[in-house]
Amino acid sequence: MTVARPLQLALAVACAGVLSGCASGPDLDRFNRAPIVRNIDGSVDGHVEVVKRGDTLAVHLESNPSTGYRWELARLAGDSIVPVGGADYQPETAAGVPRVGAPGHTTFRFRALKPGVSVVELGYRRAWEKSVAPAKAVRFEISVP
Repeated sequence: MTVARPLQLALAVACAGVLSGCASGPDLDRFNRAPIVRNIDGSVDGHVEVVKRGDTLAVHLESNPSTGYRWELARLAGDSIVPVGGADYQPETAAGVPRVGAPGHTTFRFRALKPGVSVVELGYRRAWEKSVAPAKAVRFEISVP
């Protein structure tokens, strides 16, 4: 009985930490649970996307991490939006099973917080090649009226 009590306490503290991460404010969503209002892809390069305050924009980019390349947020200028969670990768599947080494897509999410314009630059590069230009780049603006 004495062992069960500390275990219950530790479990309660861990659960409280997880739940507080979900309710820590509109600009933090560590588990990428924000409802996506609009989905876009790499064709957004060079364009301006208009998003209402409170909405979440998801950017889906083709990628293949087995090559060593990964998409990264290279630059975020402006404070009208915030990234939501981290980038996540979804592999291509065959009959619902992920195919090893197959391409897929990486998704970035951004939430509009206040009126203004923010510039987003994403780069597709190998982490160990810091002095080399990205193999691909996507740059666009998000306008929040």
